[in-house]
Amino acid sequence: MSIAVVTDSTTDIPSDLVEEAGLNIVPAFVRFGDEEFRDKVDIATEDFYSRLARDKDVFPTTSQPSPGDFKAVYDELLKEHDEIVSIHISSALSGTYASAVGGGAQADPSGERIKHVDSRTASMATGFIALAAQEIIADGGNAEDAAAAANEMVPRVQFAGTPDTLEYLKRGGRLKGAQALVAGVLKIRPVLAIVDGEVEVIAKPRSHRRALAALISRVVEDHAPLTNLAVLHTDQSSRDEAEDVLTDLQSSVKPGGRSLRATIGPAIGSHLGNGTIGLAVSW
Repeated sequence: MSIAVVTDSTTDIPSDLVEEAGLNIVPAFVRFGDEEFRDKVDIATEDFYSRLARDKDVFPTTSQPSPGDFKAVYDELLKEHDEIVSIHISSALSGTYASAVGGGAQADPSGERIKHVDSRTASMATGFIALAAQEIIADGGNAEDAAAAANEMVPRVQFAGTPDTLEYLKRGGRLKGAQALVAGVLKIRPVLAIVDGEVEVIAKPRSHRRALAALISRVVEDHAPLTNLAVLHTDQSSRDEAEDVLTDLQSSVKPGGRSLRATIGPAIGSHLGNGTIGLAVSW
């Protein structure tokens, strides 16, 4: 039996891992004004962050793939595969999961060949779930096994980060305006996490150093030893720091576990901005 795993570009899985695992990525959309780009297809991640830094008065917006986009992918995959497991960003943050379900209903009216999973998280936390599902399949599991394992993993992943500002999240409607206003007035470097599928401020330190310490404490130390760890960054200015953090946290990962550095792509980066450091973990 042949089974495909589908996810979306908000997972931020590095391209080499996508290719190695044989994952199928459906891109989200990013807009600058009237210009629309497919995430990581029509606009490279480095180009996106350069433009974000250059055009400070233009805030990017995002939109999910349509049901038709998913149907097109599913139709092609079902020509060569018996089943599909489709794993996506939290339905409380994006309409992507709903689009996937809608596209699946069109491509598979019986509802028997496509299994959908709402990760209730984002970025590489969703990515780790997708990679785990692919591993189940590689070990001989069927789509039901992979979807069950993915759903069981949902409560054991976390994505969190510390952006320079909450303005992007506020403008994108992912955070209440009052929270962003308070953070700006008090010059807070917020620590954000996805909790029960939604973005919450989990710490409010007043310096980058303290924010990073709080991020590590709440995400890594509270859940170590870890099965998977990704240290993420947005623009290149935060890449070296991400590498240093990854080196420092290697001891928190179980023997045989996965640890990596990854770049937050344009779809997620549109809501965080330059200068963000993030952590995605599973335990």
